Amino acid sequence: MKREHGQAAIEFALALPFLLGFIFFIVDVGLLGYSYVSVTNAVREGARCGAVGGTDAAVTARVQEASGGLANFSGVSSLARGATIGSDITVQAEFTYDWVTPISLVPGLSNFTFTREATMRMETAPPYTKAVCQ
Repeated sequence: MKREHGQAAIEFALALPFLLGFIFFIVDVGLLGYSYVSVTNAVREGARCGAVGGTDAAVTARVQEASGGLANFSGVSSLARGATIGSDITVQAEFTYDWVTPISLVPGLSNFTFTREATMRMETAPPYTKAVCQ
């Protein structure tokens, strides 16, 4: 019985890195999910702005504003729209997620880049004069 005095402390010390790694992974996956949904929503907001007559600058500003202030959000990477009512407008944005916790020490998990795209039908024809979308 005397030799088992520090057994629980040793077992806890051996299990702690795995437990912390799992908690870090859960936190980072949650933040990655939040970022993914935020970029998806921002692109959708930008496409809606363009569909109702927003200028290219207004679409870009709307996407940036709706992104929620994500740190590595690069903004609109492409914007294409048709020239007539009923044609499509497509807005695409890119985001690079950097792991917040030390999970990035795992090989192959340095950062994660994803691109989101939204397409809507144009409700207005040129000239696009709506400088602010709300």
